[in-house]
Amino acid sequence: MGPFLFLKNIMKNIIHKNSIILFILLSFINSQTIAIKAGKIYTAEKERAYNNGILLIKNGKIVAVGKNIRIPNKAKILDYSNYEIVPGFIDNHSHIGTPPEDLNEFPVVFGPQHKIIDILSPDKTYWEKAYKGGVTTVVTGPGSGEVSSGQAVVIKTWGGRIEERVLLEKGGVKIAMGGKRSSPKTSMAVTSFLREKFIKAKEYEKRIIEWEKGKKDSPAPEKDLALEAFAEVLSGKDRIRSHVHSAHDILSILRLKDEFNFDLTLHHSTEAYKVPEEIAKRNVKVVGMPLFSRIGISDSVMYTGKIMNEHGILFAFHTDDPVVSSKWQRGNAGMGIRYGMTEQAALEAITINPAIIANVSDRVGSLKKGKDADFVVIDGRWYEPKSRIEKVYINGMEVYNRERTKN
Repeated sequence: MGPFLFLKNIMKNIIHKNSIILFILLSFINSQTIAIKAGKIYTAEKERAYNNGILLIKNGKIVAVGKNIRIPNKAKILDYSNYEIVPGFIDNHSHIGTPPEDLNEFPVVFGPQHKIIDILSPDKTYWEKAYKGGVTTVVTGPGSGEVSSGQAVVIKTWGGRIEERVLLEKGGVKIAMGGKRSSPKTSMAVTSFLREKFIKAKEYEKRIIEWEKGKKDSPAPEKDLALEAFAEVLSGKDRIRSHVHSAHDILSILRLKDEFNFDLTLHHSTEAYKVPEEIAKRNVKVVGMPLFSRIGISDSVMYTGKIMNEHGILFAFHTDDPVVSSKWQRGNAGMGIRYGMTEQAALEAITINPAIIANVSDRVGSLKKGKDADFVVIDGRWYEPKSRIEKVYINGMEVYNRERTKN
């Protein structure tokens, strides 16, 4: 066994026990240039893919990708000539990293100040199903039991301390449209409730600004963390992630966007296919169907990806883990192809599009010089259910090896 593999095996044993030693080892191992040869490399950068391509990585970053790339003399060469390589998958709507019972603060109705990062566990059992399925980054957040349940975070599924894995702490404020609780009970009451909170947040922000401009000799306005979270949305420092299913609720949240001018992404978006023109004219993003193994969804819903693409709407798939396991994110793309999406559009819907929506496309989502070396090695066509994920890399480190797992 060479020193490189020896150090990697040591690292695997201590990853969740001693992050200081881990990252000393990471620095040492990643300082070596690694050249990866693959039968095909899909970059998710437009239509760019390379047969018999080469991926160069160093210090956890991509140095180069393409064909006819010069490999440095002392580079370590990994030969995946019989495999396809795709960017690490990204799930823009997940609830992993914590026990499900911690996702909703019942019976609180309005809790946008709650932060999922405060309860995320470093225990790999909460994350390993995701990265073993090729999902290297997630937007994980609280549930939909409240009208607003709190703030999500954009985070890698593998690494050292939770804080070191975070790509973006402001992952969006969750709201849930529609009547699904005892109070407010109806869709119109939920919409009215949200309008009231946005108005109060606007007034709260105004009081803070006025005090900061010249009234500091008087007591500062009383702190309200919930209104502060909504005020950050209104000021553009954060955005709304809206759990929404029915077409009428989609139209309601679009009207609220018109009224208060906040950044909005629709999540689940079950009936988005009914109102694509309304979504498109507001430049709203959609994270939606199909869910690979969810039962009871009509064919009309399964065409959502194709319809969003046809209307120029930025679209991404999601798993809603634990509703559907993260490992099926690749299957979502396969189902998207089954229901009319192009192969390229389906790949983008689990890689670069969710990265763009999460505001982290400068780091992840595609294989491009300067980005994090997060990628998946697959033993066949990347979207085929029969193809198996052989290896997963995050920050240039092998975090999953199917062959080694079998032994």
